[in-house]
Amino acid sequence: MNAAAKVGAFFVIALILAGLLVWRIEDLRLGRGKQQRISVAFKDVAGLDAKSTVRVAGVRVGKVAKIRIDRATGRAIVDMDIGGDVDLRQGASASVANLGLLGEKYVELVPGPVGAPPLPEGAILQGDVPVTFDQITRLARDIEVDIKGISSNLNQSLGGPQGEERLRNIVENVRVITDDLRVMVASNRTNVDSTLSNFKEFSGVLVQLVDRLDQLVAANQANVTQGIANIREISQKLETTADNLNDITGRIREGKGTVGKLIESDETHKNLNDALVAVKEGVGTLNKTLGTVSKIKLDLGLDSEFLTRFNKAKGYMTLDINPAESPRFYRLEVASQPFGQRTQDVTTYQVTFPDGHIENYIVDKQEYKYNLAFSAEFGWRWKDFALRAGLIEGTGGFGIDYAILKNRLRFSGQVWDFNRPDLTAHAKVSTRYYFSPSVFAAAGWDDFLNHSKAADSVFVGAGVRWTDDDLKYLFGSIPIRP
Repeated sequence: MNAAAKVGAFFVIALILAGLLVWRIEDLRLGRGKQQRISVAFKDVAGLDAKSTVRVAGVRVGKVAKIRIDRATGRAIVDMDIGGDVDLRQGASASVANLGLLGEKYVELVPGPVGAPPLPEGAILQGDVPVTFDQITRLARDIEVDIKGISSNLNQSLGGPQGEERLRNIVENVRVITDDLRVMVASNRTNVDSTLSNFKEFSGVLVQLVDRLDQLVAANQANVTQGIANIREISQKLETTADNLNDITGRIREGKGTVGKLIESDETHKNLNDALVAVKEGVGTLNKTLGTVSKIKLDLGLDSEFLTRFNKAKGYMTLDINPAESPRFYRLEVASQPFGQRTQDVTTYQVTFPDGHIENYIVDKQEYKYNLAFSAEFGWRWKDFALRAGLIEGTGGFGIDYAILKNRLRFSGQVWDFNRPDLTAHAKVSTRYYFSPSVFAAAGWDDFLNHSKAADSVFVGAGVRWTDDDLKYLFGSIPIRP
């Protein structure tokens, strides 16, 4: 082979080796199959360059194609070309890792949970950057500073003659304490042994006590079972009672029933408050005006009502006492009771049985006797309204009146007798029309709260009324003989 042939063969071999080197560096492959490109956003990609390796579970699957900056977020976007056979799923992630402590950096790709839906095309994964060597170095420097500070403090506390003296004192104190403990234990050896013996005897007594308790429980098993059953029954009854109380309080809170309406109704609160204020102020006014009869105006009325359901009549005689120039008034009234007035007699007696035991019996006897019922009310007038409260037909109650058409048409409502057995409180609404200042006709609905129990009745009636001027004229016309 001549020299030219040798030179040519040398260059051919050099070109082949250079091509293989370029092929290896550029990762050129024939028949590598379909490639796919994905992008990952990193906060920091220091040390990562284009052509860096992409691995899945440590296996090389591609390389970094390009690294760019996302101007909107300021993050680094790494575009990577990986094999088409890599199945990426939703939840996939990536991180920058090192091959060894000082090895090259590469991108470790996690495909995502098995069974998850495929990763959408064009999705950008979120990347994670591990702790860098600079951060480790900085942490080591901080630890070094802390250790130097601790050693400096120890040197200040224990260094030099003063530190040596402190160490000697500590060692001497420990020695003295151990000697004292040794002497204390030796001098109280007898007491310690006695205490241990007492504990041993006490444990024996406890064992006997437990055995006796077991025997006692076994002997009274039936009584204990019965007691537990009684407690369970009582708890059930208490639970039922609590449910009933909760239901009652709930109805009261919701404003249902008579008590609920009295407690929860703002209008009722206002009426009661106004009535109580009127009663209080009326008592004070009555005390001041008893000696000044000339300033008091009287209003006397007689009327009768016919209860259509029961074909019974009810009569009233009413006296209103009106202090002059005052909104207060006082009402005294006598009313007949067509159904009788309720009286209650509770009797308790004892019965001794042949076996010697004694039982108490209570007899609650209620009777209705024909009688007259008295009312005494205190009231307050405000414009066309009048509120009153007090004793109504022998029991506590309150009422409200409203007048229009220059007092010719009057509406009234009142509630009393809140403790009626088997019935709701007695409530009544009525209206009066005055044909003249002295003659009127009346109609209304009595005991309407007990309509479901057929205790109510519509009524009609009429009456007469004498004002203060009429009474003064009648009394002045009566001859008085000396």
